[in-house]
Amino acid sequence: MGSNCTKGDSDENIIRPRFTIGKEYQELPNQFTGEGVLKTISWKATITRQQLEAKRIEFWRTRSTGRRHIWLAIKSAIESDPATAKLLLEMNEIKLKNDSITHCEDAHGTIYDIPPYIVNDPIYFPNEKKVMVPKPSLIENELITLKIRRTGKEHDTEIQIETKNLSRVLKEIYAEKDGLDPETLRLFFSGKELKDDQALSSYYVRNEMVVQAFVRAS
Repeated sequence: MGSNCTKGDSDENIIRPRFTIGKEYQELPNQFTGEGVLKTISWKATITRQQLEAKRIEFWRTRSTGRRHIWLAIKSAIESDPATAKLLLEMNEIKLKNDSITHCEDAHGTIYDIPPYIVNDPIYFPNEKKVMVPKPSLIENELITLKIRRTGKEHDTEIQIETKNLSRVLKEIYAEKDGLDPETLRLFFSGKELKDDQALSSYYVRNEMVVQAFVRAS
């Protein structure tokens, strides 16, 4: 999985890998799931939600071709809403080869193939009973350390901050540490952009979690 080629290759020479998952895996012609750049062909298989999550974890851990920061950007995009996903791809100069995140190309011409089951769930999970998942409790204030990760920078920047602070405060601290203009910064956590006027606690951030940083061209 994760084959690549260069811009010198024509689209006709790109061989799409055949991905399968679980028993009786089947892609459904002319049926689609998701919206925008996250739209993929629909699929079904005899697989549980837990097994699918394990397969997804395995997929991200075993990417050996391509560039690590591009894989991270694609993963963040998949975990986002369609509008944010499109923005993340654009900020990392990732092009879509077929208007879907399942087939991407970076600025160096490397191709990144993503199976539909990494992006979207199957049309149903066999024999699954609906379970109400409780929302994590909101902690009004806690002193935590966040890891700010930025494309092109080798190491994360650690920032200690109280969760009662607005996201704008985190942005300003990070900008000062790394010599950046805070007006050019955009911060994302769990696929969502941190809004300047929202408290960090409203995003359920916890100690040692990673926040993605992107710098807009000024």
